[in-house]
Amino acid sequence: MRKGNLSREQAIEMAGLELVKKVESTNCDFTNRIQTDGDTAVEFSASINFIDQDGCHRTLTAYYYQDPADLDAVDDLGSLDWVINGYEIC
Repeated sequence: MRKGNLSREQAIEMAGLELVKKVESTNCDFTNRIQTDGDTAVEFSASINFIDQDGCHRTLTAYYYQDPADLDAVDDLGSLDWVINGYEIC
């Protein structure tokens, strides 16, 4: 099952536009998480740590997914279409 249950608007509402832009500009990497629902997409994520308005340490994560065939077809991962699937705040 794909992660990232928050939309961009929800992430902005919860963490602020500055932090959302920061995580969007952070390089993502393989998560190495295997999905158990039959989805073969390869998961990538980028995360930043922040302190919320209540003083709690939180992590904002952006999740990306790529088709395995697309990954195999390129030498440079930067040439793929990197679209954020969703955000998560923990």
